[in-house]
Amino acid sequence: MLCSYESLAFEQSSLLRKFEKRKAKMSTRFRTANSMTFAHFASKCVCHEESRHAHDMPNRRRHSFLKNGSTPTHLCALVGVSFARIIPELSANHIFMASFVSWLVAQVAKLFTNCYRKGKWELKVMFDSGGMPSSHTSLVFSLTTAIALQYGLGSPLFPLSLAFSLIVAYDAAGVRRHAGKQAEVLNRILADVFHGSPISDTKLKEVLGHSPLQVTCGAVLGILVGSFYMLSFA
Repeated sequence: MLCSYESLAFEQSSLLRKFEKRKAKMSTRFRTANSMTFAHFASKCVCHEESRHAHDMPNRRRHSFLKNGSTPTHLCALVGVSFARIIPELSANHIFMASFVSWLVAQVAKLFTNCYRKGKWELKVMFDSGGMPSSHTSLVFSLTTAIALQYGLGSPLFPLSLAFSLIVAYDAAGVRRHAGKQAEVLNRILADVFHGSPISDTKLKEVLGHSPLQVTCGAVLGILVGSFYMLSFA
């Protein structure tokens, strides 16, 4: 009987020890879970605060920039710095530079061809449409030539640029040229029918497109200038 009591007490004490161990283990897991949840919640709060801070940063900079009494001179300086970064990148783009130089040469050539035709110098022809040679055609054909020399005829950029160039040339010698002729006819009708009235003073722009010769000269100029620039500087 005494042995049974002792064995029962031993089993009871062992059960209590197991219960205490299980309780300590569960409390440890609970504290770990709580700490991990709190850390996750805190990290989410920090990330949200950082994203909101980054989103509001441009507005804060703008308000601080205006609050500090900045003048338009500072804005001009910022724009100047931006252009100072853009210009070297564009000058390093040989395809862009070849097209730009070809367009510029065509615009300057209009001064001499217009002077030869009219016998006087007119600077406005550099900023006007029409004239010999076609600067638009020169630009797009120089672009196509530069792409062909840079990437080769097998590049998918070449047929895209060639199709674009042909569309521009066709538009210059076709649609725009006929629109200019229609404007010329309408100006004559207005002058004859509404002579003496205020509407007769309205003049439509007649020089819009180019003749086939002007478009051809622009294309040849673009190919020559584009080839020369790419072979010399690229």
